[in-house]
Amino acid sequence: MLKNYIKVAFRSLLKQPAYTALNIIGLTVGIASSLIILLYIFHETSFDKQHSKGDRIYRLSTQITEPDNSFRWASMTRPAAFTIKNENPEVVQAARLSGISGQGGMRFTLNQVDYFQENVYAADSTVFELFDYNFITGDPKTALEAPNSIVINESMAKKIFKNENPIGQTLQSGGNREMSLQVTGVYKDMPKSSHLIAEALVSWKTIFQGGDGSWGGWGVYSYVLVNEGVSKEALQVKLDSTVTKYIAPIFDPINIRVEMVPVPLRDIHLTSDFDGEPVPAGDINYVRIFTAIAIFLIIIASINYMNLATARSTKRAMEVGLRKVMGAQRGGLIGQFLTESILITLISLALSIVIIIVAVPSINNLVGTSLDIAGLLDTNVILAIIGVVFITGFIGGSYPAFFLSSFQPAAVLKGGAGKSGSKILRKGLVTLQFAISMFMLIGTLVIYRQMQFVREKDLGFDKEQMMQIDFRSRADVEKWNVLKNELIQNPNIGGTGSSSTTPGNGYGKNVFSIETEEGPMDDRGLDNYRVDYDFFKTLGVEIVEGRNFSLEYPSDTSLAVMVNEAMVRRMNWTDPIGKKINISGNDSLPAARVIGVVKDFHQQSLYDPITALMFMPSRINPSAIVKITGDVNATIDFIEAAWERTYPTTAFEYTFLDEQFMENYESDQIRGQLFLGFSGMTILIACLGLLGLASYTAEQRSKEISIRKVLGANTGGLVNLLIRDFVILIVIAAIPASIIGYSVMIGWLESFEFHITPGIMIYLAVLIGTILVTILTTGYHARKAATANPAQKLRSE
Repeated sequence: MLKNYIKVAFRSLLKQPAYTALNIIGLTVGIASSLIILLYIFHETSFDKQHSKGDRIYRLSTQITEPDNSFRWASMTRPAAFTIKNENPEVVQAARLSGISGQGGMRFTLNQVDYFQENVYAADSTVFELFDYNFITGDPKTALEAPNSIVINESMAKKIFKNENPIGQTLQSGGNREMSLQVTGVYKDMPKSSHLIAEALVSWKTIFQGGDGSWGGWGVYSYVLVNEGVSKEALQVKLDSTVTKYIAPIFDPINIRVEMVPVPLRDIHLTSDFDGEPVPAGDINYVRIFTAIAIFLIIIASINYMNLATARSTKRAMEVGLRKVMGAQRGGLIGQFLTESILITLISLALSIVIIIVAVPSINNLVGTSLDIAGLLDTNVILAIIGVVFITGFIGGSYPAFFLSSFQPAAVLKGGAGKSGSKILRKGLVTLQFAISMFMLIGTLVIYRQMQFVREKDLGFDKEQMMQIDFRSRADVEKWNVLKNELIQNPNIGGTGSSSTTPGNGYGKNVFSIETEEGPMDDRGLDNYRVDYDFFKTLGVEIVEGRNFSLEYPSDTSLAVMVNEAMVRRMNWTDPIGKKINISGNDSLPAARVIGVVKDFHQQSLYDPITALMFMPSRINPSAIVKITGDVNATIDFIEAAWERTYPTTAFEYTFLDEQFMENYESDQIRGQLFLGFSGMTILIACLGLLGLASYTAEQRSKEISIRKVLGANTGGLVNLLIRDFVILIVIAAIPASIIGYSVMIGWLESFEFHITPGIMIYLAVLIGTILVTILTTGYHARKAATANPAQKLRSE
């Protein structure tokens, strides 16, 4: 029976090549797009799955609440992890990692050749008891036990040692830490689906020789491994006890509340809302959104099949009638039509896989994603693919199967059946297509407008043609003034400045004693960084009150600070100039005074409110800004030549401030581009469906059109008659699409502290655009029906 179904299905499909091609194209686009989304979802949900003990590992993160501020950090204090492990039998082991490579990477030297490596961490020797590092050579049990030992990944080993065996060889490290490090192990590169990617691990004892320090300093990623059956809630009780015993006595007296938050390892990527993540976190909401889009694509592709099958129902009505006369049962006819549907779906699946194999590398290069075709071989993905095929095949073929198989043979053979169907259902399906397509278009336009807003918004500083240079060592920093004096001689350079960080990057946070509006000094956690005397001038940051740091005032080096307007508002100062801040931490020394207030600028991305900042003077800083005002390429060449004269052994590397600032939105840009691509696929599939429905409508109304034409109707009027129904459906679909689209996109926009408000023009543009696309899509069939010879149609009728 099944063999016969398949044979008849092939014959039927080959008889109608145009119909078959339209169906296959629609289903192929829908399935391919859905599988690409499936790969994206697989990637996002696979983070840290490679660690066999991952379900028992928690990272210790921090919630800090001040009287007028609160924030969450991904890191923890140094003593926390092992204190918790040693005092609680529920905790099996602990490990810590602390970044030591800095902004410019860490310099390693072998045979007088320098190599720079990002993502270098100090790590406890126990790190390999918690996490599964795939060692190529070396013993993970002892690799990081000895001081001055280092374990590197495979890529770093190949880059530095080429084909030599790195075990036992010594690397000299530069930068702020001059060390001799012996390579004790090499492990395979960590997968990109890791919340923390370490390219090299230096033994903890090498970096922190003085012990774990106090409970008052943060910056360490801390993890604990608990026994089987220990819940997150049970661990939280132990953490609260540790806070009460060790941390609260330090911070409670200054009205700062600290909480330890246990975060399950495998939840970090999609659910973290902590600052300072080592790898940009994902968002579970996007996984849900893209899952919905995949379902939308399958639904639209299935609706297309229904519409196209219904459109040719009159041509198959005679076949159904004859087969029923010959004894075919309705169940057999339903099986036949479902077989055709599933066969088309299987062909589309095969084509989809070919498309994915070809397209995914290009998508990764173009959009910047990390989709892996190998994900298609995952058991869960394979099961999902099988489900997609049979669900699509059944949904797509169910309505035509039950509709066509219901024809009465007597009526069909008399020519009276096969011309009508459930108009309400058919129009409802098309309205659903329009609603989904318009929802996708609204989302695409809102994302585009927000990203445009992000690019064009005045950030409070000049970001265009601002070159940023990150120094790699203390020695390089100390030569900055030599390079600076040469650069400012060039008329194409409008200024230079240096700082401990730059807009778009992080900053320090310390507790300082600060003068309140009422007069007394009060301890507050203040966000801060160091700048040289030319930093604000170079960036074009306006000083709204007081003055800038100046060499004319020698006391500025230790007794002056500047703040931004947000700091003035936070402290409720009516006159900020002269307010005292004890930056030394020693009450016996004179406090610094506020000498100037700068206009607020965006130190962080537009996701965050403008931070209250304090700036301290420093002429030795790890980052420099060079303002280019003339020919960019020629000026870069000049700066590179000057760099090579000043730093003959260090490669010249730079970024531009606007590009680096936009990296804060990299994830949203990737998702926006994916959303745009899938919106295009949705519209393409919907247009294919419109072709089917237009063909069906023109065929069903051919007699009416012929009579109208005989009675004097012109071609334009007849075309409008056929298109009008589609326009009505679009207007109806626009209502739910706009309401749901507004609700969903407002929720997304609220993740930005600064964002657009979607105006009515977005919805009008989507509505008008959809109508125009529909007219172009359906116009051919409408005009063909309107210009047909009425005599031929009426004679056949």
